[in-house]
Amino acid sequence: MIINCSENCIYEKEGICNLKHVTYSSGTPAKDCPYFKEKQKHKNRD
Repeated sequence: MIINCSENCIYEKEGICNLKHVTYSSGTPAKDCPYFKEKQKHKNRD
């Protein structure tokens, strides 16, 4: 099953949710997704 995802989530890749297994709820769902985990921002190293 394909689940579209437009959130800034660690499981999102090219607009698709790539979560492969059921896990515990994140406790901070975005919209209707109980597994949402925000991607960490990477700092550019110069």
